[in-house]
Amino acid sequence: MSDEINRRALVIDDNPAIHEDFRKILGPPEHDSKTVSQMEGALFGAADSLPAASCFQVDCATQGQEGLERLKQACARGERYALAFVDVRMPPGWDGIETAAHLWAVDPDLQIVICTAYSDYSWNEMTAKLGHSDRLIILKKPFDNIEVTQMAETLAHKWHLLQEAKQRVHDLEALAEERTAELTVANQSLRSQIEERTRSERERQMLEVQLRHAQKLEAIGHLAAGIAHEINTPAQYVGDNARFLDDSHRQISKVLESHRVLLQAVKQQTATPGLVSSAEEILNGSDLDYLSEQIPSAIKATIEGVDRISKIVRAMKEFSHPGSKEKILADVNRAIETTVTVARNEWKYVAEMRLELESDLPLTPCFVGEFNQTILNLIVNAAQAIREVLAAQPGGKGTITVRTRRAGDSVEVSVRDTGAGIPEAIRSRIFEPFFTTKEVGTGTGQGLAIVYACVVKHHGGTIRFDSEVGQGSNFILTLPISPLPLISEVNSADV
Repeated sequence: MSDEINRRALVIDDNPAIHEDFRKILGPPEHDSKTVSQMEGALFGAADSLPAASCFQVDCATQGQEGLERLKQACARGERYALAFVDVRMPPGWDGIETAAHLWAVDPDLQIVICTAYSDYSWNEMTAKLGHSDRLIILKKPFDNIEVTQMAETLAHKWHLLQEAKQRVHDLEALAEERTAELTVANQSLRSQIEERTRSERERQMLEVQLRHAQKLEAIGHLAAGIAHEINTPAQYVGDNARFLDDSHRQISKVLESHRVLLQAVKQQTATPGLVSSAEEILNGSDLDYLSEQIPSAIKATIEGVDRISKIVRAMKEFSHPGSKEKILADVNRAIETTVTVARNEWKYVAEMRLELESDLPLTPCFVGEFNQTILNLIVNAAQAIREVLAAQPGGKGTITVRTRRAGDSVEVSVRDTGAGIPEAIRSRIFEPFFTTKEVGTGTGQGLAIVYACVVKHHGGTIRFDSEVGQGSNFILTLPISPLPLISEVNSADV
């Protein structure tokens, strides 16, 4: 979707004067009004109008039914509104709550601000009629220009982010459906190959490759749920902090307004004890000390939450980026950090993750997508091994340590866990395709086979492991630093 923010707003109010107020606040300033605003700013410190690039297209309606028709027409034209300001009282037609319900029936993403000067509805009554929704905000009249401007900007950006998120979810769902279909076909083909046992070695190799691709895509689909959970947690406290800041802004605004009135009265020598008492009462009731202490923390936590979400999204983007058909010089440490972030939901409940990455590691020629998949498989296997131990000995967590270092003309990567270890009897078979000790339906036996194919066949590296039953395992792989000649005819079937 376009990166341009949707700045179309709908105002539904039975008072035409309110329409003009919103146009003056949100719309492009006229020459005369701009001059007056500048004069007010010079005299009273009034806020400037929105910059031209941030102005809104404001459409107005006097009744809920008329506003609903405007919304329908805008949706039909493909010019949806991002937000709507709806008056709570609009006789003789629908009131604001009923209007909001009709608007959402047409466009559920519309961000609605209910404007009211009276307590026509309690919050419980509103939620009983409309349900709990993060698309509904209450704005008390008379409202402040800055408050309206900030609210419109925030809701427009929120609407834009919602559309981006829905598009990404749609893309992921489509990709998951496509990959699931491919996996089904691959599994059916695999069963036919095993039952018939009449096909050539070349066909068997091709089939194994199809299954490896299918498992990779299935793993990405499985990770999507964990990533959604990882994003949801910081998103929740970002929302909580935003609501706290909104409430704090209102309290501080009351204090500032009362002191502005008091200061004006003092200048005009009309101050009365009652006015001073009222200002003191508002000041004492606002708990400014608490707000001064908590607001910076809320802002810091919000920034941290947004940074966390951005980090996860960037990691997922890097991890799922299509692999090249040729080796490229890659930052192995960066690839590992990205994979650890994407796989966080797989290990965070059972293990502490330690990254011991050599800082001056040289760029290494590799197929980045395949290397990411290799590290992912090793981390998932490590987490599963630790989970087996915790099932028998609940409490505490294990440790997964990923280490990199330069070893001569190669880069060495090791993934160590404190899991159950590998029994002596099966150590010679762990890299065999389809070999698994897991129950039917929980493993295909392709994880370590893919790791071996990636490291040894495709990168010309080595892989070995050390393991002790009850103590854990350590997988060590090496990748040559000097690029190797590509043998396309041989590798094309395996990549």
